[in-house]
Amino acid sequence: MQPRKAQCAADREARETMYSMSNLVIALLIGGGIGAVTGWYLAMSSRGDNKRKVIMDLESQLDQAKQARADYEAEVSDHFAQTADLLHKLTDDYRSVYAHLADGAEQLCGDRVNISDTALTAPSDATSEKPHLVEVAQPLDYAPKKPDEQGQLSEDFGLDKSNSAA
Repeated sequence: MQPRKAQCAADREARETMYSMSNLVIALLIGGGIGAVTGWYLAMSSRGDNKRKVIMDLESQLDQAKQARADYEAEVSDHFAQTADLLHKLTDDYRSVYAHLADGAEQLCGDRVNISDTALTAPSDATSEKPHLVEVAQPLDYAPKKPDEQGQLSEDFGLDKSNSAA
């Protein structure tokens, strides 16, 4: 009976080893699955955070570019406003200098110098003073022809038909 007990003990040990081995394999599969799902979730969440960070950086750069453009436009506007003020001031100074020179010439030279006040005022209509500038013709890119001649851009211009060989 000993051999039968020994065999039962061996079978029991084999079953216990098999159960413990299958338990180990099942535990490894479950742990691997949980690890894979956790890794996948972490990878997706970090990738999403990375995308969000890139989007936030791009939006920040866009806002900075918009602000820089607005600042530049404000600087340009201020520059031209200041330029207009300075030109207006220069015009007033020119008028003052001209009036001073005219008064001095009138006092010192009397009737020998005739300075008109029209130089101090802006012309009312520039085209009425310079009619030759109103009717300006566009320059031609070819020589004008007489009504009965062919123009230079004609296909037959300059060809002598009497010397043509057929």
